[in-house]
Amino acid sequence: MDRFTETTQTGYLQNIGNSFKGMLFGLFFIIGSIVLLWWNEGNSVAQADALKEVQQKVVSLPEAKYDPSAEGKAVHVQGEVKPLTQLVDPLFGITADGLKLARHVEMYQWRENRHSESKDKLGGGTETVTTYEYVKEWSGMAQNASSFKHPAGHENPPMRYTSQHFSTDAKLGEFHLNKEMVSLISQSQSYTLETFPETIADAKNYRTFLYIGTNVNKPQVGDMKITYTYTPSDIYTYIGKEQGKALVPYMTSNGREIALAYHGKVSAKKIFENELENNALFTWLWRGAGLLLMYIGFAMMMGPLATIAKVVPALGHLVGYGTGIIAAILTLLFGSFIIALAWLGARPILSLFIIGAGVGIAFALGKLSKRSKETVPQTPPSRTASMPPNRDVHGTPDRTSPPARESGTPPPRER
Repeated sequence: MDRFTETTQTGYLQNIGNSFKGMLFGLFFIIGSIVLLWWNEGNSVAQADALKEVQQKVVSLPEAKYDPSAEGKAVHVQGEVKPLTQLVDPLFGITADGLKLARHVEMYQWRENRHSESKDKLGGGTETVTTYEYVKEWSGMAQNASSFKHPAGHENPPMRYTSQHFSTDAKLGEFHLNKEMVSLISQSQSYTLETFPETIADAKNYRTFLYIGTNVNKPQVGDMKITYTYTPSDIYTYIGKEQGKALVPYMTSNGREIALAYHGKVSAKKIFENELENNALFTWLWRGAGLLLMYIGFAMMMGPLATIAKVVPALGHLVGYGTGIIAAILTLLFGSFIIALAWLGARPILSLFIIGAGVGIAFALGKLSKRSKETVPQTPPSRTASMPPNRDVHGTPDRTSPPARESGTPPPRER
């Protein structure tokens, strides 16, 4: 592994200029996030509607045989899928009796890893230390050495071979499956090369892979490793449209094509439950990506504030922390509004009904609360006595009023 370190300095005014340029990119990010969020909501609703439509209309065939009554309808078919022709990789002459064959090519080559660390300096300048590491590894993607920071001594030869996939038409009972329908199957497993010669073209056969190079234990830059996977003939479940004695994608009323393939025998109910769950999962993943893009955009739009404050590094970090919180709040508010608006556009009637129901419930609760306040009984005012109540010999308060004293001279005392 080779390593190089580079230190660069940027001044205060240059940082301010770069931050204002970043505002333009931030605006593009926000616009892009709005487009992504709007598309995602519409796509999610359309796909869910298409799946539910097929779920309601699908006909499960007891056998993988053509049914005239199901012509043009969505059908659920199970059975063994058999290839109609042998799979062949013409480059190396590898053949397989399966449904799909994939050639995976890797080359041993240089890769550049770049890591940068920046430190703010008093006065608003920035010092950036960038480390470039060069490592050798197996990769299926060609690394363009000319784009390296230090290309000398790290040259990569071009990849002579690339990965490729092959498929064949197949039969599911009486139904024909074209290559596009066969490609829906995701099942695959490693393919051994034990029955093939020890040398194939310019590659040596190591039974589980082909190798182009001098020493497999000490690979050199430019050496290549080739492996294969294939999809065997097996029991599969399909959902598609019965078109004669062929299965093709079913076109829904909203213009979506639905064609599904699962390994083994799977009920139609289970398939649609799984597809709807996957649709919901991908919807949330795209929402997250859109909101993250919007957050980056808002943060870049407010970037000049933190950059200007970095004339004192501690103050710049404090302002940057504050603008980050503001960007997050704006993302949650504005992003939620865009998602709600997009969903309103996708389902206007249902959305208006939900909004109306919510307003009605809120109004009813308000009226109920007001009425309950009006019907609360008023507590009578307590009586305040200027004199304490009389008590009897037992100390119990006497509730009766004391007798009125007669006017006149009191009787004389007895001696």
